[in-house]
Amino acid sequence: MYIAIFPHSTLNEDIAMDHSLSRALRACLSLLLALLCVLAPLAPAYAEPEAAAEEEPLIDGEALDAWMELFKAEYGLTRDYQKLSVGFCYTATGECWFYDADIFMYSASLYKVPVSMLLAEKEAAGEITQETRIDGSTVQFLESSALTKSNNDSGHAMVSYLGGTYRGKCSDQAIQYTDLAEGYFSQDFYDTSYYTARFMTQVMMTLYEGGEERFPHVIEYLLPAQPGEYLDLTLGDRYEIAQKYGAFDEQNGYNNNHIAAIVYTPTPVIIVVMTRNIGDYQWRIADIGLHLADYALELDEKLAARQAAAQAAPSPEVPPEGTVPAEGGAAEPVPGKTAAPAPTEGSTAGTAPAVPVGPYPTVAPAEERVPQGAGPKLAGFLLLAALAGAVVVALREGKGRPGLGTRKKAPSRRPAVSPGTARRTGSEPARRTASRTKAAPERRAASAPARRSRETVGAGSGSGRRSASRGRH
Repeated sequence: MYIAIFPHSTLNEDIAMDHSLSRALRACLSLLLALLCVLAPLAPAYAEPEAAAEEEPLIDGEALDAWMELFKAEYGLTRDYQKLSVGFCYTATGECWFYDADIFMYSASLYKVPVSMLLAEKEAAGEITQETRIDGSTVQFLESSALTKSNNDSGHAMVSYLGGTYRGKCSDQAIQYTDLAEGYFSQDFYDTSYYTARFMTQVMMTLYEGGEERFPHVIEYLLPAQPGEYLDLTLGDRYEIAQKYGAFDEQNGYNNNHIAAIVYTPTPVIIVVMTRNIGDYQWRIADIGLHLADYALELDEKLAARQAAAQAAPSPEVPPEGTVPAEGGAAEPVPGKTAAPAPTEGSTAGTAPAVPVGPYPTVAPAEERVPQGAGPKLAGFLLLAALAGAVVVALREGKGRPGLGTRKKAPSRRPAVSPGTARRTGSEPARRTASRTKAAPERRAASAPARRSRETVGAGSGSGRRSASRGRH
């Protein structure tokens, strides 16, 4: 059995290599951290322009919710069987506010608005005219009587012409006037035209935005509807109102009374109020409409203040071509460029001859300037380069080695020795024996001349020979 003895220097070299590699990795990580610290403060200066921060909504939904709660408590409208849904849209910004707006209630005559819009689109497309006859009546008569007088026969005739059912009232076609997903609607919406305040608010907003061009005559026929009723009770002497009411008492005891309107405040607003089992419903609807119309005036003031602040905010001015901004803000000529002289009284801008102001441009050409957004890319490239450097250093330090903690021992450069020699080599007595053995030939070589001298002197005498003989023994 042979035991290979490895020199202690191999283990020391491994440990030193581990420490060296560890130091190299730590140095590279420190370099990365230092690079991050240097680039972080510079990032805003090179950051790409971010999208403008979303402005705070003008409508304070929480304030309106709180007002509605106080309103319901004041008039005792908090019972479970009483329902009150409200939708409000400020057309200047398109912002909307809803209160319990997803309760499905029987639409009653509200359906006549989207049905009239479907018919009006056909007129706008040239398929029909106001004089086209449907079921013996002109389109003009059907639309005006259904919207202004809420005539049910006219409404049913339009539904039949459009392919709808008596109870469904073309609800499946009216979805196109909203952005609500099909999953939002209940089966009652399709089968018996149950609407929500959210749905009806979006329909009225579509009508307002489409106007006469897309929906000819619809708003025209709504403006004279229900004089002295509903929203006209509190707002009729102040604004024009295009409103459509709906009222129906169901056999199950539900009393439905609704309004959907465009109120022409300085900035028009959409107001939809749907009620179930609410006493004195016309005045309650009119009170809510008054509050929201007054709130629209507050929104006008807030919007005007926001626009004024935006206009007053300093904006970077682009100096005329051939000039650069001076320290005081005035534009100064750029050498090598041509500055256009300022127009003087009695002259028109641009008619005076251009004057060269120098042969040496000092502004870097556009292609040499750092493009906006290059900073983050440069920072990313530097970080990537530093990381790659760390990997290269690590690989160079550990080249040819399987990895930290898993390296194979290098083969011994000394040949294997016998067990006996290995044991002698590893003990102090064995080392002394080896030392004496190595010195013996030297001592013999030193004593050889003296021995020959003695043999020469005693060659003629017997005693000499005997001494020599004894010496050999």
